[in-house]
Amino acid sequence: MRKEALLLILIFVAARIKAQTTDVVLPAKVSHAEPIYFDLIRDLGARKGEKELNVGMGVTGHAGRPEYAYLIEYEFAPLNRFGLEIEVPISFQVPVTAEPQERYHCGVEGIKAAAQYSFFVSEKIRTTMAVGYIFEKGLFKGGFAFAHNPFFIVAKRWGKQFHSMVYAGPLYEFDQEERVTRCALINASLHYLLAGTGNFIGVELNSECGRERSTLAVRPQMKMRLSSASSLGLAVGMSNSHSDRPVDFLIRWIYEFKKKN
Repeated sequence: MRKEALLLILIFVAARIKAQTTDVVLPAKVSHAEPIYFDLIRDLGARKGEKELNVGMGVTGHAGRPEYAYLIEYEFAPLNRFGLEIEVPISFQVPVTAEPQERYHCGVEGIKAAAQYSFFVSEKIRTTMAVGYIFEKGLFKGGFAFAHNPFFIVAKRWGKQFHSMVYAGPLYEFDQEERVTRCALINASLHYLLAGTGNFIGVELNSECGRERSTLAVRPQMKMRLSSASSLGLAVGMSNSHSDRPVDFLIRWIYEFKKKN
C-alpha cells in the first residue's frame, strides 16, 4: 500500500514539474486595429513566434503617368514585443508616349528592413506604445539612394469597437549625391471593429511635412476576414492639390502563420 501511495506521489510531483516547465505565461498584449496603407512592422505587443506574410498591389498616378506598385512583406517576432520586417517593393510605370527614348522605371525598387519594439503595454488602459526604425534602400527621385525613418507609435483602444493610433517620426532621404531631404511623417488612424467578425472600417491620415514638400492624404479603408488565418484589406487615397499623386488604391492580402506549440 505504501508503495502504491509513494508511486502516486511521485507521478503527481513529476506531472507538476512538467506542467511548470511546459506552461508558458504569455506577456500582456492589447489588440489594436492595424492601418492598411501604412501598416506596422508587427503587431503591437508582438509575442515570440508570430509570423505574417503580406502581398499587396496598388495603383497610383505619378508625374502624369499611371504606376502599378506591388509589395511582398514578411513580418516575424523573434522575441516578445519585438518585431522585424523585410519588404520588397516592385513598381511598373506606364510611359506617357510611345517614344523609345522615354525613360521610366520597371521592376524591383529596392528593399526595406525595419524593427519595432513595444516598450509599454497596458491591458488596464488598453494602450500600447512602441518605437522602431525603418531603413530603405531603393529608388528615390529617380536615383538609387537611402532613407531612414525612426518612429514612435501610440495606440489606444476605446472599449471594444473603436481603435485609434498615431505614428510619428522624421524621414531622411539621401540621393546619389548624398544630398539629404528632411521631413516629418505623421500618420493617424481611427477604426471601428465589427464585433465578433475581425472586420473593420476606418480612415487613415498620412502626412509629410517639410520645406521641400508638404502632402496630406486621406485614405478610407476596410478589412475583411477571409478565414481564421487570412484577411483582405482595401484602401483608397485622396491627396491634396500639392501632391503629384492625387488618387491611389491599395489592396493587401494578409496571412498569419499559426504558431507552433
